[in-house]
Amino acid sequence: MKKNAITFLATMLAFSSYAQDPKLLISEMMDALGGKENFYNKGNVTYAYEYADPNSKTNLRGQETYVFDKELSHASYTEHSLLGAAGKVVEGYDGKDAWVTINGTLSSDEKANGIARFLRKTNYYWFAMFFKLLDDGVHQEFTGTKNINGKEYNIVKITFGDKIGDVQDTYILYINKETKLVDQFLFTVVGFGITEPNLMIYEYETIDGIKIATKRKYIAANWEGEVVGKQHAITNWTNIKFKTDIDKSIFIKK
Repeated sequence: MKKNAITFLATMLAFSSYAQDPKLLISEMMDALGGKENFYNKGNVTYAYEYADPNSKTNLRGQETYVFDKELSHASYTEHSLLGAAGKVVEGYDGKDAWVTINGTLSSDEKANGIARFLRKTNYYWFAMFFKLLDDGVHQEFTGTKNINGKEYNIVKITFGDKIGDVQDTYILYINKETKLVDQFLFTVVGFGITEPNLMIYEYETIDGIKIATKRKYIAANWEGEVVGKQHAITNWTNIKFKTDIDKSIFIKK
């Protein structure tokens, strides 16, 4: 009897430790999405992008293209209210530097180039984000569990080292205990001076064996995940295609 009790206690302690290991929780999440190796083996992706935020009256519409090696990022916009441009806007990031052209003319405007760098790195990151959460310099912390609308979640806080990225945001992931997927997360946008969180929720779509959060909306919230805003910002990713024939010269400043 005593031996059985000790074995049971050891098993329960091991299970408790496993359930609270944030790296293991994130690794399980990656597997549930279709696998990190499977994702990166696709090499590149293109998709149509639509963003609308009624709070800031920001509207973006265009075609996004990424190459996973060196995190190359490109977008051709038909609507870009952040720059107030009436014509065609093209942004690129070659793994080091960002650039933007308006109606085919390379911009030297500091603000325009800053916005281009933010969008090129941010849009890429949010597409690949869930497969990057175990990268070097990313810090993971298990902070507890929570029941939301009858569903149980493990909560993992994500922060970044000082030299990781242009700015260091904070993410709070709500990982569904049953599906192993992130159903929602809190995030800051320090690059735009937003240090209080927004709450992102979304719907997944399976594309070529990978679950992608293609329909997204977010709203101002507090750190408990309670909504405090009045209107959602909406993002839609459509016509997603992996492994396309991409001319890498599109990422280079011309």
